[in-house]
Amino acid sequence: MSSLIPEIYVLWHPRCEPGDALATRIYGWLRPGNGLGPQVFYRSLPAPEAPPGGLPPPLPGESRPLSAIQAPPAGSNLQVVILLIDAFMIADPTWRHWISQLAREQGGGARVCLPVALDTTAYNGPVALHALNFLRPAGVPASGTAQPWADEVVETVSRSLLKQLTETLCDLLLRPDDAPPGAGPGPTLDLARPKGKIFLRHAKKDGTVPARRIRDYIYSQTQLAAFYDENDIPYGSSFSRVLEGNVSGPTQSAALIAVRSAEYARRPWCRREFSLFRRPLPMPAAGRMAEHWLLNPTLVVDALAGGVHTPGIPELGNTAAIRWSEEIPAQEEQIVTTVLRDVLLAAFHRALGQTVPDGPNHLVLNWLPDPTSLLHIPRIRQAGAGVHVYYPGRGLTGLELDTLTDYFPDVEFFSFDRMNP
Repeated sequence: MSSLIPEIYVLWHPRCEPGDALATRIYGWLRPGNGLGPQVFYRSLPAPEAPPGGLPPPLPGESRPLSAIQAPPAGSNLQVVILLIDAFMIADPTWRHWISQLAREQGGGARVCLPVALDTTAYNGPVALHALNFLRPAGVPASGTAQPWADEVVETVSRSLLKQLTETLCDLLLRPDDAPPGAGPGPTLDLARPKGKIFLRHAKKDGTVPARRIRDYIYSQTQLAAFYDENDIPYGSSFSRVLEGNVSGPTQSAALIAVRSAEYARRPWCRREFSLFRRPLPMPAAGRMAEHWLLNPTLVVDALAGGVHTPGIPELGNTAAIRWSEEIPAQEEQIVTTVLRDVLLAAFHRALGQTVPDGPNHLVLNWLPDPTSLLHIPRIRQAGAGVHVYYPGRGLTGLELDTLTDYFPDVEFFSFDRMNP
């Protein structure tokens, strides 16, 4: 998994009609809640010293004039440059030259360019872009149409773009830092690696319809894989060992989706798998005294029928849920994209946790702490006196902190944004 901290830069030409709306949607999607995501920066309006119609402020590490653009120095943050390319960007020679230079920096370094085709003319761009696989959101109006981007068109294109972008960023951040000889520092999208995997759990008696639809969507509409049921276990293998390996072992899935039906609570294996997946894992941190812990995301798809009684499931705890409904179109896309966004945030917070001040009594988490997950950490269970717990975001609410203090009176909690005790 990459240890570089991503910074997102969204570039669009000032005359690109949907540019501002799409950039705003990207910002809101990647930074949900209380400062929980990577920094997102806009690049559209000319820099203060630029002539009318000139280029926006340069990216960090970039020098002007254009012929001397430099990649970010080794060890800097990971720049992910999202190019919203339309006919205006292609027709503007200054912008064409700029994005051409940015595309040449692509490949294994600390800058990655993700071109987005908002018009068929986007493929007429600089040669350096031709080698990159474009993000192609659905619903983009046909080239040459003079019709403005209606709200429903922006919504369709935004939803498709966020799906593709989330999957791409997950793939990027889950790749290791090491690169082949001659490549720059940081992860690269050019190296093949096993598909990201989502563990999909359900009770076969009454939860198969949502689970099957989600599985089919994963294999037909994404570049992911799904661990679905015993059909994914090799013949002759240990049933329990394979299941536990996919939940908490070396072949662990990136996320778990649990389809909660009336029978789910009565299936011991379902509850055991969910409990294992919600158990934090210690992460090696070479040369550091602080303990770093990882918790991969979970999502509950609530498929309870109206009026049906079912036992409670304490293992689900405070896991977020989405209510399943046959009346909602493309609900599988919403579910998978949401859990992938959580995978992306978990990877980002793991990298960001490397910047927490080191100390022998420091515990660094990549998730928002809750009593159930904290009790799995030995240092917390053993009284926890003098322990400092660092977690993502700008801070929990007063009610949440009061609850944690009631459970762990000797532990101090600090958000990443307020790291100095």
